[in-house]
Amino acid sequence: VKVNKALRQRLTLQRFNLMDEFPWRESIDIIFCRNVMIYFNTETQQALVNKFHGSLVKGGYFFIGHSESISRLKHRFSQVAATFYRK
Repeated sequence: VKVNKALRQRLTLQRFNLMDEFPWRESIDIIFCRNVMIYFNTETQQALVNKFHGSLVKGGYFFIGHSESISRLKHRFSQVAATFYRK
């Protein structure tokens, strides 16, 4: 994906260990966690989905990969599309 230059200047992209405390302090607008959670057990997936929900602003967006699903997890997201959720 190529991001428009004006938008790219406003983005903060970070890599970090999902099992650690998240590196940001304020709520964020969007999370892309694509094709990652399939490698974790259900308990870890649940913990991550809870952390993601708590990290997003109201109305924030959460994207997962096409090979993933959070339908069997307890979550408070509204599903917008197959891999696209909103807080």
